[in-house]
Amino acid sequence: MRTTNSKKISAALACILSLSLIATGCEQTSESTGGIPELTTTVPETSAVSETTVPEETTAAPETTTEETTTVSEETSASEETSASETTAPEETSETSQTSETAQEWSETERTATMYVTENCYSREKAIIGATPISQHYAGDTVEITAITDTGYYKLAQGGFIHSDYLSEEKPAETTAATTTTAYETEAPDDIDWGNSNDSGSSDDSGFSDPVSSGSNSFGEAIETPGYNIKSSSRYAYKQLSAAEQQLYDKYVAAVKSLESVVEVPSGLTSEQVVKVYTIVYDNEPQLFWMGNSISAGTSFATLSYKTTDRNEISAMQSEINNAASSIINKASKYSGTVSKLKVFFDSIVLQSEFSKSESGYNCSIYNGLTAKGAIQCAGYAKTMQYLCDLAGIESCVVRGSDKDGNSHAWNVVYCENGYYNLDSTWGDPVNSFGSSYIQYEFFLVPDSWIHNITHYNVSYLLRSSGAVKLFTPPACTKEACNYFAAYNKLYDSKADAEAAMYAAIDEAIAGGKHVAEVRVSSKDVYDTLMSDDYFRTFQKYAKGKSSNVKQIQRQKSFTSGVQVVHYDIVYN
Repeated sequence: MRTTNSKKISAALACILSLSLIATGCEQTSESTGGIPELTTTVPETSAVSETTVPEETTAAPETTTEETTTVSEETSASEETSASETTAPEETSETSQTSETAQEWSETERTATMYVTENCYSREKAIIGATPISQHYAGDTVEITAITDTGYYKLAQGGFIHSDYLSEEKPAETTAATTTTAYETEAPDDIDWGNSNDSGSSDDSGFSDPVSSGSNSFGEAIETPGYNIKSSSRYAYKQLSAAEQQLYDKYVAAVKSLESVVEVPSGLTSEQVVKVYTIVYDNEPQLFWMGNSISAGTSFATLSYKTTDRNEISAMQSEINNAASSIINKASKYSGTVSKLKVFFDSIVLQSEFSKSESGYNCSIYNGLTAKGAIQCAGYAKTMQYLCDLAGIESCVVRGSDKDGNSHAWNVVYCENGYYNLDSTWGDPVNSFGSSYIQYEFFLVPDSWIHNITHYNVSYLLRSSGAVKLFTPPACTKEACNYFAAYNKLYDSKADAEAAMYAAIDEAIAGGKHVAEVRVSSKDVYDTLMSDDYFRTFQKYAKGKSSNVKQIQRQKSFTSGVQVVHYDIVYN
C-alpha cells in the first residue's frame, strides 16, 4: 500500500489569460473576464436610406459578440513549484488556506477521523467542484480529516479538501491494496492507450493519473463519436505543432474524451504554449462539443473545464447531432462537386442558425449549430462547418482572428477542387429583419488577398490583453476559380455587363420575394461606380417600379469592397 506521497501540482496560478473563441460576433475579452477570448464577429446590419438623402452604408460590419470565455491561469515561475519529494507544505497551501478563510463559499462542521482514499483523486484548494487541485492522492492512502462541509467535501488536516465520493472510513481489503500497489509500481505495457482513461464518478474531482506509474485500471471508457473517424494527427493545425505540442494536443483530446480534469504537461513547454495548444484543440476538434473554454494552465499541469460531464446527456446530445448532420450530408451527397457540397453546408448552417452575442450554453459548439436548439456565435458557425467537412472528407480547419476593430472572430479554411479557400459562414448570416431566408455569399470561398487586413485581421492569433499568441500558420489561399460568384456565373468584367446583371438580379429577387441581389465585378472601378449614389438611386427607382410591394432598397457597402461584390437588399412593404 502506498502511503501519502502526494504529487504536488504546480501552484502559483497567477496570470489570467482571456482566450477568444470562434463565433459570429466576437469581441476581445479582457483578462478579468476569465475566458478564452471568444470569437464575436460583427454581423452586417442593414439600415434604410431614402432616395433624397446621400445614402449611407446599409449594413454594419459584422457585429461583435463575445463567445464563451476561457480562464487561463499561468504559473508565475517554475521555481515556485514544490517538488513531490518535499515533505513540508508549499507556500501555495498556506495562501490557499488564507483565501478559503477570507472568501469561504461553504460551511464546515467539525469532525475528526482517519479515512481512506477509495479512488485516485486530487485534493482541492476549495470545497467546491472545479477548484484548483493541490495534491494527488492514490487509492488506499490514509488521510486525516478535521471537518465536513455542506458541499460534500472533507477538510484535510494537511490542507485542502477531498470530495466525499473518494473517501471512506472503511479500510480497503488487502487484496485490493495489493492489486493497486502492483498497478502503480509495474512499468506500463507499451500497448496501453492512456488516452482512453476516465473516472466514472458524477463529480469532476478525479485526477488525470500519471500514465507511467498508474496502470490501466483506474479509468473508465473514452467517449467516442460513431461514424466520426478523423484522426487528430491528420489535421492541418496539428501538423504545424512541435513534437511536444503534438503530445500535449493528444493528451488534451484523450482527457476530454475521458472527462479527465487534469493533464500533465510535457517537459519543456511554457504556459503560453499550454494555452495555445488548448485553444487549437478547442477550435479544431468540433466533435468534442462538451469541452469547456476555460483552462488553468501551468508548466507542469493543466486543469480542464467542461460544459457537462454527464455521459448520458452527452450521448443524447450526440444522437441529436447525428440525426441533424446525416440529413445535411444526405443532401450534399447528391452533388459530386466540392463547391456544391460546401454550398449545401453553408446554406444549411445559415438558414437554421440565429446569431447571438450571448456566451451561454452551447452557442460555440456543433450542438447548437446543427440542432438549432439555441443561438450560436462565430465559433459555432465555424465548428459546425468543420464537422460537416470532416464527415464529407473535405479538408478544413478553423482559423481565428479579428475584425478591423479588434473584435475576435473565426472562420474556416477549406480545400476545394484546386486549392485552399477561406469560407466564412458567420458573415453569410447577417443580423437584420429580413427573416430566415437571407443568405449572402461575399465570403464563400475567397482568397486571402480579398480579406486579409481588409475585413479579417490578426489571422490565426489568439488575442488577449497580455499580448497576442500565434496559433499556427494556415494554408495560403491563393485561388479564385471556386469562389461563389465565379462558380455560379455571377462574375462580370465590364460595367455594362455588371449593370445588366444587377437589373436581372433585382428582377429575380422581387419575383421570388427574396431580399438579396448581388453580383461580383473584377474591377474596383466598376464596383465603385455601381455602388455610387447615382446608381443607388437608379436601382431603387427601378425596383420600386417593378413592384408596388417594394418599399426601398439598401446597399451593403461597409464590408463588400475587398471582395468587390455589388450588393443591394430589397425591403418590402
